[in-house]
Amino acid sequence: MANLEYGIPITTKTKFHVASLSKQFTAFMILRLEEEGLLSINDDVRKYIPELPDYGKTITINHLLTHSSGIRDQWRLLELAGWRLDDVIKTEQVFKLIKNQKELNFSPGDSFMYSNSGFTLLAIIVERLTKTSFADYAKQTIFEPLQMSDSFFYDDHEELVGNRAYSYKKVNGKLKKSHLNFATVGPTSLFTTVEDMTKWAINFQNRTIGNERILQSMNQRGQKNDGSVSSYAKGQFVRDHKGFKMIYHSGSDAGYRSYFARFPDLGYQFILFANASYINAYDETVKLIAHYLQDNYPKNENNPTKNVAFQYDKDTFINLANAEMKKFEGTYFDREEKQYWNVSMQNDTLYCKGGILPEDMKLHPIGKKNFKIMETPYDISVNFKENEYEEPILEFRIPDIMWLWLIKVAKINPSEYLGNYYSDELKTQYDLIEKDNELYLTHQQLDDIKITQINKAYFSSTNRNFSNIRFKRNNLGKVTEFSVSNGGIKNITFLRK
Repeated sequence: MANLEYGIPITTKTKFHVASLSKQFTAFMILRLEEEGLLSINDDVRKYIPELPDYGKTITINHLLTHSSGIRDQWRLLELAGWRLDDVIKTEQVFKLIKNQKELNFSPGDSFMYSNSGFTLLAIIVERLTKTSFADYAKQTIFEPLQMSDSFFYDDHEELVGNRAYSYKKVNGKLKKSHLNFATVGPTSLFTTVEDMTKWAINFQNRTIGNERILQSMNQRGQKNDGSVSSYAKGQFVRDHKGFKMIYHSGSDAGYRSYFARFPDLGYQFILFANASYINAYDETVKLIAHYLQDNYPKNENNPTKNVAFQYDKDTFINLANAEMKKFEGTYFDREEKQYWNVSMQNDTLYCKGGILPEDMKLHPIGKKNFKIMETPYDISVNFKENEYEEPILEFRIPDIMWLWLIKVAKINPSEYLGNYYSDELKTQYDLIEKDNELYLTHQQLDDIKITQINKAYFSSTNRNFSNIRFKRNNLGKVTEFSVSNGGIKNITFLRK
């Protein structure tokens, strides 16, 4: 249903907000400007946006296109600053926040971290070079030539949209509205239909707009400073799917969900749009892919060694005194899954349980701090180390499958941390309080955020923006600040008042 209140069904003419599918259209426009000689993707971004801080290292347009700039993600910045994502959010407000950032997540080109901010900056570059709005330039160069008459970039949150799919979520089994009031373009805000998106998909084959150089550049994965290649091209991910090249992207804003996957060697394109947040667009698209490509997949053959235990050389193992093993006992916290693992001594044996381990598993020593788990099909290593903060951690590793670092839990008096914390980069304050024997970060515009202490310096939360919190102390041992890292930001600092 496109609208539940009026009982309007979805059709192939229904307009959906497709969120991050917008990025490949932005990338196309940038590459078109390069083709016209108006820019080079190797140019310094500050050539076109001199207001950006000088971080001491060059950020190129290509870094923005491939999420390798190190610029912090705008949505995470907004949420940390106290915004709700259903507030009215305009490009001008996003740009102010980006300009106020004093640090990068990493040196440009060193790594990959998904950043919507980069595509907002690309949209600003398009507008400054073309002397027209981003939405109008997209209309002139993409939508009109491809006859995508039901597609446009939504840069005015009050604009009326005919045949629009409204956005929904499910709360305690009940459907509710999921509002979206974005008036920002580049990383998001494309409205389109499945019929129009098909025209865009087919253009990658027949090239009605864009020459081979542009389309090949869009498909070219980014290269990091160390020479390794990222999974991200320009506005698109690229990976292997059962032996076939798959170029794809998903979209997720409010209750809107979208997925677009291309198999250029097979001539297949898959498009899925939805308007309810509980729908997993990836899972639904993979069902379509599996149905249509099943005859192309390699046939599964029985693997007789699948359940055979991994074989170790007996000389691998050593004897370790109980006192040496006992010091590893304790509870360890998985920062990614927010789960606790336990390591304990039982008789003369060290055991580990948690995460993917269904029961207590014996740890067999191969060194003073290194152990193996036997009787599984995998080569599992459990190593006890220290991280860069000299905190004890458990490293759980299965080569090519899984690699986890878990922090050892150590409870400290929570009253040492209470107080008011302010970020100059975000112009906002959080108060750390104790309530019902639990710690919370409070903000005047947000619901209280429960945080959990892991050790003296490290805290965590199920709130995605405060998943990793690290406190610092002065020479007298008094807490002076905390920094926050999450999926789009590293080490943004809040100073204690």
